[in-house]
Amino acid sequence: MVPPGLGVEEWEQMLKAINWGGPERQVTSASRSTSPGHSTFTIQDLKQSYSVGEELHATIFAKDFSGQPNVFGEVLDHQNGTYSARFILPWVGQASVAVRMIHSSEAVQALKQHRSTDSDRIYFYGFFVGKNSSGARVQEAVVCNIKWAGVVLSPTAQKNCCCEYQDARTGLTWQCHHPKTLPCDALMYHSAGGSINRMTPLEKVLMDR
Repeated sequence: MVPPGLGVEEWEQMLKAINWGGPERQVTSASRSTSPGHSTFTIQDLKQSYSVGEELHATIFAKDFSGQPNVFGEVLDHQNGTYSARFILPWVGQASVAVRMIHSSEAVQALKQHRSTDSDRIYFYGFFVGKNSSGARVQEAVVCNIKWAGVVLSPTAQKNCCCEYQDARTGLTWQCHHPKTLPCDALMYHSAGGSINRMTPLEKVLMDR
């Protein structure tokens, strides 16, 4: 689904720009993930000085915690554990190069997996107000969230699914678990809920910077 205000081509370009490849096989040990302490980089054809507008090229050598090259994923330009980086030199004076690893490809793979399967990891509450069969006023609170295209609902969400509400302005669908006794049209308002961390112990280690 293309967000409002963006063209299809612009949206595809944005998705391509933020795409990050993952490892080719599932990592079963944190020691097999990319280690910043064992990874290095070199500047190609280093010179004493450069001219404004020149490009500076660096090669990054990614290795795991045992010192073995990381060869996971399409994101590796050379498919052998090395990356190439390019820097444009826009000013006169001294310059230094630093490479900072935020998350390894293995950690990114875990993030993408949870992004595409945990639609309710961050959730809201929807409040339904109405009358029961005896005429007494009833209020029920259930978990609600945005319905994302291509996202697989968790087993809990599938079991209690769903009241859906279309937003005519944005085109998005607001989705709430079905209340126990009240109908879907009894929704009155919603509020912030909370978050659920479903990462495994291994994934939590991979996310440790």
